[in-house]
Amino acid sequence: MSDTAIAAVGTGAGPVTRTVRGGTALRIVCHLTAELPFVVLGVVEMTRGWRPLYDNAGMALRSYQVFSSHTPLVGHQMAVSVGSHAVFGPGPIQNWLLAVPVRIDPAQGVLWGSLLGVLAAAAIAVEAGWAVDGCWGAAVASGSVLVLALARPDVSLDVASNAWFGLFFLVTATASGLATATGRLRWWPVTVVTATVVVQCQAAFAPPAVAVCLLAPVIGVVARRKAHQRVGPAWLAVGLGAGVVVWAAPVVQQATTHPGNLTLIVRASRDSGPTIGWSAALRAFGGASSVPPSWVHPLPSSAAATVHAIVWLFSGPAWWGIVVLALLATVAVVAWRAGRLSLAAMALLTLALAVGAIAAMGSVPGSQFLVITYLGALWIPVGTAVWITLAWAAGALVFVALRRRKGNGAEHVQSVGRGRGRPTAVTTAIVLVALSAGVVWRGLDRMDGITPTLAGWPAAHATAALADAAARVAPHGPFRLQVAGSGSVTVFAVETGVDYLLVTRGLDPRPDTSTAFTTFGRPPAHVPTVVMEMPDANGRVRAWLVGR
Repeated sequence: MSDTAIAAVGTGAGPVTRTVRGGTALRIVCHLTAELPFVVLGVVEMTRGWRPLYDNAGMALRSYQVFSSHTPLVGHQMAVSVGSHAVFGPGPIQNWLLAVPVRIDPAQGVLWGSLLGVLAAAAIAVEAGWAVDGCWGAAVASGSVLVLALARPDVSLDVASNAWFGLFFLVTATASGLATATGRLRWWPVTVVTATVVVQCQAAFAPPAVAVCLLAPVIGVVARRKAHQRVGPAWLAVGLGAGVVVWAAPVVQQATTHPGNLTLIVRASRDSGPTIGWSAALRAFGGASSVPPSWVHPLPSSAAATVHAIVWLFSGPAWWGIVVLALLATVAVVAWRAGRLSLAAMALLTLALAVGAIAAMGSVPGSQFLVITYLGALWIPVGTAVWITLAWAAGALVFVALRRRKGNGAEHVQSVGRGRGRPTAVTTAIVLVALSAGVVWRGLDRMDGITPTLAGWPAAHATAALADAAARVAPHGPFRLQVAGSGSVTVFAVETGVDYLLVTRGLDPRPDTSTAFTTFGRPPAHVPTVVMEMPDANGRVRAWLVGR
């Protein structure tokens, strides 16, 4: 199906309406505004001495192991277990994507490698939007990326986090899914890969990602047949082939290990006790799709305030969530019957996204409700998609009403970049630039918090210095790595960060903290210990060997 044919089918205005493609300058603006903020923030973080700590250190280590005999076949370690078995994320795709960067630059490769992945996700989303509706589709895709980063600065400051990395790709999977659903079936393999990144990075995001991935080609095939266009097999073969490739490692692990990790994930979800439930999830959806949406208020950092904010997140009206689901279904039916297939596809995918998010949130175990501090960010792309769909539907109604009022049956041309379209294009560009600047401003404002390093800049700088000090005294063979002082998040973060950096220098450290054993290895009995002392008032660090 050609772009012209798809445009005619998607608008639903019959043979008298056509879309004039253009707006190359705005297309470029869409890319620059969606991508440059992350480059700016990433460069600032690297110049300030960013190092992988805590969860990011585990991510870095597993990525570094890709080209070794310990290549990971599963994802990051999850905060649940089944008996004595640790449970990991569904797949290692993020580790595999970061394998080359961490080999090139062990100290910061995880950061700039993840940044490249986020830039690719944003660029693909913009191009998918362009495929759907020219520069206006690209602008909406760019705005969706920026709204996510603006509403939750964490995602732009800690792009290596598996949750945030996956969330960016959920936006991309939705955009490419819409391109697929509007009859551009060659986009489906992209949807398969990007949805896989979402699922393997964060299992809790699986329901909306899988729903979009499976529904999009069904809508796309029906749309092409409605337009009397041929549906070839190539897109399906490529998509299935891509799925086999990106899921090969988890399947191999499942088949060669007993019990397999996928089995453990299912058991953990089944045996984790009472869940938050559908009612609470509907309240959360009601809040996420209200005016203003709940996700425009960031979660505070203090523990007590976080608990209060989580309770507030679920205080939205459940009835409004049900109304929004009904509105989305109504828009889909009416738009489909009116021949506005692009709008109908958007409504159906948004409905699938919303139902998937409700299912994901409702299945969170009540005993682990604190994970809402990051899983709650799922409502940002979902809420954004809801309001894009409803605004699109309202605009379509206004357009139809105005056309009927004028009684104009002549050809209506929508031009981009000239005539009446130029002021709108300039306004759109200004809005995108403002959103982009807002992302940078909020990111720089939050840069001194704990988000970029998960433990604060002093911990990052101490990690770099302690790794050098420990390497000078470390023995050959395995040894225990210990940070002097009382246990804390900062001490554990430094311990994991130093452990990873020493591994990249060919050493065999084992952490002293038991919660890190699964990822970093358990220290054997009767091995020497490298003790590290945190920086003193003058910033000096020490490391010494005990028990040689």
